[in-house]
Amino acid sequence: MFGVSPAELLTIAIVILVVFGPERLPELSRKAGKALRELKDAADDLRRGIESEAGLTESDLGTVRRAMPPTLDSDSSPQPPRGSAGAESPE
Repeated sequence: MFGVSPAELLTIAIVILVVFGPERLPELSRKAGKALRELKDAADDLRRGIESEAGLTESDLGTVRRAMPPTLDSDSSPQPPRGSAGAESPE
């Protein structure tokens, strides 16, 4: 999960428990949950606003994604533009 092993998660949980104590842990969990919910709601509102302003639906976005050329592959390195100032010219 996100590149974090179960042992690391357990260590983080124990440190949090020691630092904040068992009395404040439920309160902190509720606050973190509310903050994450508000962040998710704000992101959803922003997405819906952009879609409505652009007049796009989810199916339109899928069509656009399929029509776009693929981005750089992970196994290929980016190539400098031809004729750029830093490129050597053949003589």
